[in-house]
Amino acid sequence: MTDKKRILARFSGEASEGPLYLPDLTLWYRHHQSRNTLPEEWKNHSLPEITKSLAMPTWLVTRPWKLETPGMQTIEQDGKRETRFETSAGVLTANWTLGADGTWWQIEYPVKTAEDLEAALEVVRSRSYTLDTTKLEGLEAAVGDEGVLVIEIPTRPYMDLLYGFLGLSEGFMLLSEDHPSVREIIEILETKLQQFIQEIASLPGSIVFSHDNLDGQFISPMVFQKFLSNSYRLTAEVLHAHDKYLLVHTGGPIRPLLAPLAETGVDGIEGISGPPQSDVSLSQAREISGSTFTLWGGIPQDFLLAAHDEEAFETSVIQAAQEAQADGRMILGVADQVPADVDLSRLKAISSLVEQTRV
Repeated sequence: MTDKKRILARFSGEASEGPLYLPDLTLWYRHHQSRNTLPEEWKNHSLPEITKSLAMPTWLVTRPWKLETPGMQTIEQDGKRETRFETSAGVLTANWTLGADGTWWQIEYPVKTAEDLEAALEVVRSRSYTLDTTKLEGLEAAVGDEGVLVIEIPTRPYMDLLYGFLGLSEGFMLLSEDHPSVREIIEILETKLQQFIQEIASLPGSIVFSHDNLDGQFISPMVFQKFLSNSYRLTAEVLHAHDKYLLVHTGGPIRPLLAPLAETGVDGIEGISGPPQSDVSLSQAREISGSTFTLWGGIPQDFLLAAHDEEAFETSVIQAAQEAQADGRMILGVADQVPADVDLSRLKAISSLVEQTRV
């Protein structure tokens, strides 16, 4: 069986072999490739070339679309980034700082008070998604049967509003006030997203990825039902009609959202693990989500950092592999993704540790 068929079998429920180990190297690769800091052995290598050298299946995520927002300007200088939105209702600004790990950390959000919501409405009304499929054929050829090419879709509207416009402090106050403009922003974004999903559904490939960073610390089951449940259900229905699976990404505690997410018709979730990364093991997540939901993860990303105890790392891998041993809808991986500053010796060691658990 090819790696491509092995991965898809984890979504269809047709897998019959032992644990499938599949690391999501998207974050790690994009970070180092964009900064020309890939390890010497992989300089100028593509992601499929790197996974092949590691004897691992390829999980290649692509975004074959462009987000266009008229009136938006971005300026980067001296480790700072500012984005400005020029609207007839005023100017919105957002700021980032370059962290020690080389990634951008947002420190200011566009909507700071309720007075900024009118400008935000103008921004989302003008926003559009445009397909750009020029690279799809080449990417498909690069992956071949040694993995899967995965289509990433825009962020779920509620998450887009929370993470992109409001932030996780003052933003919660505006959300809790149930301001009419907040509801209108979500409705506009939802309409644009679902219309665009119709276009995405016609593209080649079998798996669609929603990088929503679901996190039970910020999203309660009640909020999920109010703002996210129907959005996932509508998207899943369209994709299923085109023989595609929908996978959602989580970036934190997820236990209380597992059952509600599975009930929407979403096919699976990436980022499952116990502490310190999340709050539920693969076996615990299976009990909560039911038998037909694909679970991916098991290994907390913190354990792949050199600063963490190596014995704890090995124990975590073996335990997760044992939990995935007899479950045909589990994918063993790093939750939530392989970090940019991963200890490569540990990443390379996972395959051999998994082999020790095979029966």
